[in-house]
Amino acid sequence: MGSTRRGMLNVLIAAVLWGSSGVCAQYIMEHSQMTAQFLTMTRLIFAGLILLTLSFMHGDRVFSVLKSRQEALSLLLFSLVGALTVQLTFLMTIEKSNAATATVLQFLSPTLIVAWFSLVRKARPGILVLMAILTSLAGTFLLVTHGNPTSLSISPAALFWGIASAFAAAFYTTWPSALIGRYGTLPIVGWSMLLGGLFLLPFYASEGKNFSVDGHLLLAFFYLVVIGTSLTFSLYLKGAQMIGGPKASILSCAEPLSSALLSLLLLGITFTLPDWLGTLLILSSVVLISLDSRRRARTA
Repeated sequence: MGSTRRGMLNVLIAAVLWGSSGVCAQYIMEHSQMTAQFLTMTRLIFAGLILLTLSFMHGDRVFSVLKSRQEALSLLLFSLVGALTVQLTFLMTIEKSNAATATVLQFLSPTLIVAWFSLVRKARPGILVLMAILTSLAGTFLLVTHGNPTSLSISPAALFWGIASAFAAAFYTTWPSALIGRYGTLPIVGWSMLLGGLFLLPFYASEGKNFSVDGHLLLAFFYLVVIGTSLTFSLYLKGAQMIGGPKASILSCAEPLSSALLSLLLLGITFTLPDWLGTLLILSSVVLISLDSRRRARTA
């Protein structure tokens, strides 16, 4: 198998596993009465430790970023506003709605990124980007109203956390590029997860005695942290390096689709026709942005 096919397979598997991790998180919260805050805290701490261990075994300079005060502060900002916020808002959206809706709303982040850069650079967006913005807005409208502007098909809280999740994902994607370029992806992401989880520890650690946990829930938590976070991240990173960001973005559209299908099969959650149409419109915006990136790369 060639490197391109191998890279595409890695990204596709990662996207499906990411979709399944949201469903897994929903299962844990529903069956243990665990709060989104407590699950965010434990998921980040364990995943951060795993990624830092992998990074250390890989020979990365794990502690170098902590030696510079300015870069340590930048890492702390990324940990709190990036890693912590993107995970917490995502799980809060699941808690207020379901995994599939949370995943689709978070996929608004690419549109937010291109719209923001167009404003900052005072550059008129191209036709593909304009189409992406319009399709993402139309998709969100269908998803949250089912076509009736006088009513919401999801709760206001779910809509708030879902939009917040998209903004957090946009920040998470764009902010740490300088740190990652200097120290590598695994150390920065590992530290950001660990620090984000430790930040919540004084506030939510005491909730640990309120949950009833059995073997199924422990297995689900293991899957969420090890498979759905650590392994998935590594697969996506390796695959994206092989095939490039635009192709990886298109293939990552399998994430919300897998989340919707698994929610239907495992949790009994059904998507109506407006839900599916809204999802496809939002995913098409990601494809349009990726096509615009490829076009710009060819003409550069």
